[in-house]
Amino acid sequence: MTKPAMLALLLAGSALTPAAAQNARTETVHFQRGTSGTTIEGKITGDQSVRYSIGVSAGQTMDVQLDTDNASSYFNITAPGASEALYNGSISGNATSFVVPSSGNYIVDVYLMRNAARRGETANYDLTLYVENAAKSAPTAPRPQAPDTSSAAPSQLDTSQMPRFCAGEASAEYGVRPQDITVNMAFQSGNRFVTQGNFDRDGNTTFFNCWFGLDGTFQSLN
Repeated sequence: MTKPAMLALLLAGSALTPAAAQNARTETVHFQRGTSGTTIEGKITGDQSVRYSIGVSAGQTMDVQLDTDNASSYFNITAPGASEALYNGSISGNATSFVVPSSGNYIVDVYLMRNAARRGETANYDLTLYVENAAKSAPTAPRPQAPDTSSAAPSQLDTSQMPRFCAGEASAEYGVRPQDITVNMAFQSGNRFVTQGNFDRDGNTTFFNCWFGLDGTFQSLN
């Protein structure tokens, strides 16, 4: 291989690697009491990245999904104390489900690839994290509930967030991965909002509804 060809190959490869996160920040993920997952809205630009730390126990099943408006935005997962990523989204895609091999704080790192970072591109994203039995088995204590005096309470969802939240609740209830569940957009029915969903298992289709109050609080799944 000639030197010019080798140089071109090296440059192309470097454009497809994660950006060196010189502007990284770390956030600790907490689930609301009684829930097994959460969806986090975020935004990164250029060489920024966000490292989400989540405490899980060995044997639990962890689901991670990244929905982003930038095709060069991905996530990696790193186990406690590891120097190499357990999961690389740029290779395997922006959704995964795996059994946690060891207890501790796992890092979910959301980033832009180097080529996009150098252009100063921006990615707006929703990161969904779900851990089977997290409400019962998580190693960290649940966060205290804030008094119900603020209209901006964390448990309040807007209608665009309800389908994803419903998928997480149905996943916990029926033992189905969120990626295998279909949930329609929320609509108002009387004095409540409802989302309708379904999933296929063993050749049968199961239908369900998630109900929310007009203030965005989750009420029930049936």
